[in-house]
Amino acid sequence: MQLARKNEMSFNAYINHWLQIAVTREETLEWMEKRLSTKNSEERIRQFGLFLDETQTGREPGIKKIRQLLEK
Repeated sequence: MQLARKNEMSFNAYINHWLQIAVTREETLEWMEKRLSTKNSEERIRQFGLFLDETQTGREPGIKKIRQLLEK
């Protein structure tokens, strides 16, 4: 109740908010499992490490670069 008051919302709205977060989290984890279950985990980690090695100051990688890495 205190957290709901602190965030200036009703207790019911607070509970609904946290339930929505929990459901979204579970759906995201389920989606990731489906998406990555056919991929070699060690290779995915290696690719991510290579991606991090390319990191430079400046602009973030664009969606094309991210998709390219996901499709490998």
